[in-house]
Order: sequence, then C-alpha cells, then structure tokens
Amino acid sequence: MIKGVMFDMGGTLEDLYSDEKNDKATAYALDRILKSHGIETPYGAEELWAICGPRILQLKKECEKTLRELKPEEIWPDHAFRDIPVDREKLIACSEEIAHMWETTYYDRKLRDHAAEMLKGLKELGLFVGVVSNTASLFQVFSTLEEYGVRQYFDDITLSSITGYRKPHPNIFRIALCQAGLKPEECAYVGDTVSRDVVGPRKMGYGRVFQIKSFLTPLKDTGNYDGFEPDYVITDIYDVYTILKKEREAE
Repeated sequence: MIKGVMFDMGGTLEDLYSDEKNDKATAYALDRILKSHGIETPYGAEELWAICGPRILQLKKECEKTLRELKPEEIWPDHAFRDIPVDREKLIACSEEIAHMWETTYYDRKLRDHAAEMLKGLKELGLFVGVVSNTASLFQVFSTLEEYGVRQYFDDITLSSITGYRKPHPNIFRIALCQAGLKPEECAYVGDTVSRDVVGPRKMGYGRVFQIKSFLTPLKDTGNYDGFEPDYVITDIYDVYTILKKEREAE
C-alpha cells in the first residue's frame, strides 16, 4: 500500500522556464545584492555576470556528475567569484541571499495548475507528503511553498543543499525515507526527469513512480535510461491524486 508521496520541486510541483531575459535579470539582481551589502567589484552588472554565470553553470554540470551539492557559502566565494577581488567575509554572509535569488530569478517559476487541489486531496487520503529536491539554496524551497500557499500540505522537505547529495544519489532518497518513517515500497515519487526522478526512486525500490514532463526534461534527459520507465506518465499533476485514490479504493 502506498502511504506517502514525494515530489520534485522545479519542473514538477512548479512550471519553470528560463531564457536570455532571465540571465540578464540575474545579472542586475546580483549587482543589487552586492551593493546592498557594501561589496564592491571592478565590473559592471552584466560584465560581472558574464564571468560568474558560466562558472555557476559549469559547477552545476560538475555536481550533476559527482551527485554532491555544495553549500551557498562555498559555491559563490570559491567558484563564482574565485579570483575576483571582493570582501570574502561579506560575500559569505550574503551567499544564501544570492543563492535564493539565483533560483528564483534565473528561472521563472509558478505553481502548476491543479497542484494545490492535488496536494489537498492527498492529505485527505491520509498520505505522507514530502519534497525531495536538488537546489543550491538552503531556504528557497521552504519560502516558495509558503508563497504558493501550500506549505501546510508537506510533512517533510529534503534538499540536496542540506543533505549534500543530489538526485539520483541513493542517499538523498534514503534520508527522505528515514525522515518519513516509510519503506521504499510504501512511497510514490513524482518528478519531471528520468535521469533524476525515475532512475533514483526506481533503484531505491519506490512503489510507484510518476513522470510529468517540463522545460527541463529534454535538457536533463540526454542519456540512455533503458530499464528505468515510470509507472505513469501524466500531463496534469492532479492525476497523481486520482490514480492513487483509485488504487487505494481497489485494494
């Protein structure tokens, strides 16, 4: 019997999108944060981001290979701003603010249609509901769920920035299960990528795996994932509730 459902955040609970305007907005948002903390650099906003932006994207690629996540106070001083003359202590102090900004500015995000109704339905079924998300910010997922008005539906939130492990590393899924007090076969997982959100739960033996595709799906699913198919491919996230409800009624 499925007793809990765990969700990916960006691309699953949320629709998200990014293009050149997001990149430019990030440049100026970073400049504002630095100035608000009295941090000076020898570059203008766009010139600075032309240096830092590619470094952040390269670091993300490296982390996707190692499946390890660094803390904001490591990412920004040691990688994005390496060899850029800034006040390191001031930069460390605002690194989480920068990480939060990056997650919410580099990507346009909004709660998927019918997600709130779906979450409410799952709680009415008595299911444990959690998030398992890759993110470079410590607190952004928590605050974003609050902004969407759905934080109350979640019993637990497991983040790569806190655990140090990125999906599909088994440890982030093990931690989520331990925090939920559930066995793998008692959990469903819902995500948008095969590479992270199907491979990981499948290897851990999760009872159900759902995929709902997003802007990120073709960008992240570039390998061969034979043998790692979801149980359900859905287009409306509300289907998670209707499918699990039918399964429960049939038991």
